[in-house]
Amino acid sequence: MTEDPALERTRLTAEANRLRARAFELRRAGREEEAFPLWDRIDEISHWYRGMLPAVTVARCPETGEALSWPIDTYGLDGNFWAYDATIRRLPSSVPPAWLAMTGAMRLADPVEDTPFRAVPGPGVPFVVPRILAAPGVRAVLGEVPVGRHTGWTISYFGPRPGVPLVNLWGTNDYPVYVPGKRRGWATAETGVTDCDFDLAGWLESGKLRWIEPGDESASLREGADGCPFLDLPGDRRIAVVANGSVRRVAAIG
Repeated sequence: MTEDPALERTRLTAEANRLRARAFELRRAGREEEAFPLWDRIDEISHWYRGMLPAVTVARCPETGEALSWPIDTYGLDGNFWAYDATIRRLPSSVPPAWLAMTGAMRLADPVEDTPFRAVPGPGVPFVVPRILAAPGVRAVLGEVPVGRHTGWTISYFGPRPGVPLVNLWGTNDYPVYVPGKRRGWATAETGVTDCDFDLAGWLESGKLRWIEPGDESASLREGADGCPFLDLPGDRRIAVVANGSVRRVAAIG
């Protein structure tokens, strides 16, 4: 292994993608046994990849002030963290007791990565999900997370569990259920653009939505719309689906 995790990630991700493509070719040709060593190597790389994901501070609990760090592949969309249908991730070792969910959005920069899978980084501007945030006692925190040359945003929800479906983890098709602060299982929720509110000013002024200044290493929570850099950002309100070096936009993802 090299000392530079970014270079090692690039090399091993490319190797795993090549091996996976070859393994599927062998399967289609009825030569499954020849693919067994390839899958063993892919598993080895996946184990390393999962462990090297950097923990990024994405929010601070509005109730307790506890920082929330999440392991995210911030190097680019070509890592299997972003594989929508077969993600490789690890969950945080702990979350604040009031944590509910984390979704996200991303402004894509050209050219996008040539991914051999579907990556679904969300709409091109940050948003909130009113069915969650409107619930009594629920608040959200918006933060910025660079992902390679792209600009990502996380939206984390905290508070008492509402009586509505939550929202899938950023870039995936399900979400972990914590009650409270302890993982109890998994669930899934379909969320399309009609479930999202991109007009953040009212949520900011109400105190339901707080934000972290980009680049603020202290991750201090800020309130109100004045000075918020996430208001009225230009970008597509549809959900991006990245695959094979191209992007298409959809109203909902299944």
